Amino acid sequence: MRMVLIDFRHPFFRPILRRIIVFALVVIWAGVEFFNGSVGWTVFFVALAVYIGWGFFLSGQPDEPLADAGEADKPTPPADSA
Repeated sequence: MRMVLIDFRHPFFRPILRRIIVFALVVIWAGVEFFNGSVGWTVFFVALAVYIGWGFFLSGQPDEPLADAGEADKPTPPADSA
């Protein structure tokens, strides 16, 4: 089992519009915290925005979701040597 903060390959994040909205909300919230004078939360949300931006837009991962765990454990059929 893989431990991740956000599963960037989850089917929910497949449409680009959802990825843009999630990223924008985190950036906007970082701005809210900045203007309220909360430095700690500002740093946290800016770091989260950088992480999300990298994962959604810059990581180079394909957009399709990960294979199911059950499918990954199945052995591959042997090649026919006929």
